[in-house]
Amino acid sequence: MKSHIQYFFLICILIVGIIISNFFFKNTEKKQENIETTEKIVVEQKKEQKKFPSRNWTVPDPNLDAEAVMVYSLDSNFSYLNFRTYSKWPIASITKLLTTVVLIEDIGIHKKIPISKDALLTEGTAGDFRSGETYDAQDLAIIMLLASSNDAAVAIQEYAGGKEKFVKMLNIKAASIGMNDTSLSDASGLDPKNVSTANDLIKLARYIAEKHPEILSWTRLQSVIAQPNNNIESRIIYNVNPFAAEFSFLGGKTGTSPEAKENLLAFFTYKNERVICVILGSHDRVKTKGDVFNWIESAYLLPEKTN
Repeated sequence: MKSHIQYFFLICILIVGIIISNFFFKNTEKKQENIETTEKIVVEQKKEQKKFPSRNWTVPDPNLDAEAVMVYSLDSNFSYLNFRTYSKWPIASITKLLTTVVLIEDIGIHKKIPISKDALLTEGTAGDFRSGETYDAQDLAIIMLLASSNDAAVAIQEYAGGKEKFVKMLNIKAASIGMNDTSLSDASGLDPKNVSTANDLIKLARYIAEKHPEILSWTRLQSVIAQPNNNIESRIIYNVNPFAAEFSFLGGKTGTSPEAKENLLAFFTYKNERVICVILGSHDRVKTKGDVFNWIESAYLLPEKTN
């Protein structure tokens, strides 16, 4: 009887041992599979990881006619040039890009916005509006961006509840984007107290590219027909951006004032990538932009050209 009992317990121990061995073997096998899978993912990621351009240090830093410049690749997250990127400067009509973001997100792009007499008293006549006209918000935004219309910006500001309320909306929006060195005082950019930095404007550009690429499409238009809702007369509004005719231009905005001089926030294609160019305080932004990209061409070697 004892031998039978001993034999039975021996069988049980063997069975339990086999079960435990299989359990640990399967767990070990799964862990090994997980390790191998992780290693494969890491290897693939390293293969796919974009190599940054290498700096040719025989080329000296550029001599820039600007208060601040930043050139940043949106696709490779690489900065080609950083010059005084945290220096605050009046941004003038670049403000209108943020005004458009607030219009889309906080007011509504399908609203009907009237043009008041007070709006027409704003400095500048871009847009050629008439008192009493009403426009779809999207059409008004396009006119504002293409013609850099201060009247349109003020009309949006009035519709939102007045200058004080809209300025608060602008600053809240800027803060939410992470533009911590930006302070805004009006919707148009006429106020020289509208200040930002090249670094903050890159953040704005990235936000627009991600959330509202339609804004970039609008700013690429060569012209648009301005058609109020309550008037049969229409007129053609032309894009005043000097870069709009360039094949490489992907959208953006200029800004000009006596205090700001000539500013630029724009997207361009460069070496098959989307590159953001911010120029603040230039005497000639077209020349400065050309000089900057010529310098990049000579100062950097692309990955495929390096050994």
